[in-house]
Amino acid sequence: KLTSDQQTKVREALVSERSRMESLHQDSSLSQQDRRSKMMEIRKSTDDQIRGLLDTNQQKKWDEMQARRERQMQSRRGGEQGPPPQQ
Repeated sequence: KLTSDQQTKVREALVSERSRMESLHQDSSLSQQDRRSKMMEIRKSTDDQIRGLLDTNQQKKWDEMQARRERQMQSRRGGEQGPPPQQ
């Protein structure tokens, strides 16, 4: 369970990630591949930032949650690393 300080910092990291992702989606100057690459960088940066806030047991749970999330995303894409669906 996260402390109140951890909750605040994790929430800030996720809000920042969301804002950066929204800006990236609106940047029409980037190719789809560049946009995807930058999205992965943002996600990795946020993941590293959050992991740094957690103790060893929390990091283990975080890693398990991330692995589960990745499996779910891949199953929705049919296991391919193709482009995300158009909205």
